Amino acid sequence: MRLIQAGVGGFGSSWIYTARECEGFEHVALVDTNLGVLRAAGEIAGVPLERQFTTVEEALSKVEADGFIDCTPAPCHHATTTTALRAGLHVLCEKPLADSMAAAQDMVRVADECHRVLMVTQQYRYYDQPRCIRNLLVEGHIGQLDHLVVEFQIQGLLFGWRQTMRHPFLLDMAIHHFDLMRYFLGCNAVRVQAMTWNPPVSNTRGDMCAFVWIEFENGVRVNYSGSFASPGCDTGWNGRWTFTGSRGSIVWNPRDDWGPIRLFRQNADLSQYTEQHFFTPLPELWGEPIWAPPIGAAGHHYDLYHWRACIEAGVEPETSGRDNLNTLALTFAAMQAADTGSVVEVRSIYQAETTPSMQT
Repeated sequence: MRLIQAGVGGFGSSWIYTARECEGFEHVALVDTNLGVLRAAGEIAGVPLERQFTTVEEALSKVEADGFIDCTPAPCHHATTTTALRAGLHVLCEKPLADSMAAAQDMVRVADECHRVLMVTQQYRYYDQPRCIRNLLVEGHIGQLDHLVVEFQIQGLLFGWRQTMRHPFLLDMAIHHFDLMRYFLGCNAVRVQAMTWNPPVSNTRGDMCAFVWIEFENGVRVNYSGSFASPGCDTGWNGRWTFTGSRGSIVWNPRDDWGPIRLFRQNADLSQYTEQHFFTPLPELWGEPIWAPPIGAAGHHYDLYHWRACIEAGVEPETSGRDNLNTLALTFAAMQAADTGSVVEVRSIYQAETTPSMQT
């Protein structure tokens, strides 16, 4: 599959290596406004100088390709992606899909009009452990799911346009966890409350920490805490998750040496207990370790293979632009809730004439 990639510095550089590692993909042209970054990426990808460009329009007019990877800054996505779609290319776009709901919805509309596949790189769900957990939940191993508690902490240092984002943590990091929530629960968010702030150890103008409370269509509630400014604290990129249901819990902690996924079964008839009881010690002290079966290609590699398979089959990807509108709406709802101090109905984001400002 012949690829043109726009944006080859920063996160974009990882796609240069990913495409090289995946069978049947080839960069045929690169685009970036930074000539130094462009030349370095061209050398790695084996793209000659005559196919290195500083504008998307020139690349599309001079090089034939099948697909377009959009790794430009999010405020540029609408212009670059719709240009590529109208040129007849399928598009794989980095998250966030766009800097407003109106722009994202228009990108989906253009993809439909052009009969092209638009996919978003929400790769966190494309690993063996999340796939395994989703199966455990669907198979009812902990009964009816009631609530989730999710914690994320990492010391993140952002640079470039991300340093001026109003909500860099929510829109650049938490959006991955919000998408995972939708994947695990198989439904969309209904309403959101949120609080955000920027601690002294942050290197950005915008808020790098957040508390978010979310209610989903199936009644499940989520308590989410996240920080991109936590020196010495590192949950890993997935964070730590606890899923609590009517018959037990699943604990997902990728950093747990005892096992990243642990199943705690609650088979007791609680109606028989007439006195206070805290189940100490637990009948399963460490829980039942669950080892996720490998899914093969994962993460960004899965992104590429899934994108191509959907193009060939003429079907929408799991994380299509259309589906990702729901993740983006949840993220914008959290931003609005933090800005206003109010409970935000997610459905209101779809019809809003404006969405929360992305930049400070």
